[in-house]
Amino acid sequence: SPAALAPGGSVVALTVFLSSSLRRFFPDYDPHQGLAVVMPPGAKVVDLCERLGLPLNEIKLVMVDGLKQGLEKSLQGDERVGIFPPIGGG
Repeated sequence: SPAALAPGGSVVALTVFLSSSLRRFFPDYDPHQGLAVVMPPGAKVVDLCERLGLPLNEIKLVMVDGLKQGLEKSLQGDERVGIFPPIGGG
């Protein structure tokens, strides 16, 4: 159960949206709904990425509720987190 992830039963609920090549880690990923993820209180973006199995070297940009953030950003819950890889051009 999600409540078992954190002491005292409290959790940080997030909606995670993955862009382009990062979606390959979740074959059934729905870009309109994203991923519902629960993390323990005090979790940072880096903890979320590791929990999802996303290689940190493939992450170029993180947006939390529409604002650019770093991997050390603490998550409060009920946030929308967008994770983007580097974009190649030609």
